[in-house]
Amino acid sequence: MTSVQQLALARSSARDCTYNLFRNKQLPAILCAVPEDRPVPKFLDAGQWTFERPLRPSNVRPPGFHDRAAYAGVRYNGFYLFQVTATQEKMAG
Repeated sequence: MTSVQQLALARSSARDCTYNLFRNKQLPAILCAVPEDRPVPKFLDAGQWTFERPLRPSNVRPPGFHDRAAYAGVRYNGFYLFQVTATQEKMAG
């Protein structure tokens, strides 16, 4: 498989996935996306994290969320951590 084919597959796989989004309570700009068909990692405990919302394939991606990075993060770790910056929030709003 060529790298172009792999890239296309990664994009479609990440885009077709529904994620559960969790937000860090102490650092609200930090989010964790977990595919709904994967177990929630133990570090996402209720004392430090809160469930934000589901992120369905048809939803607009939050600023800072990148499909290719999500695909790689989930592939290697089972989850995808990302950060929303103030600049990205202003651009989205």
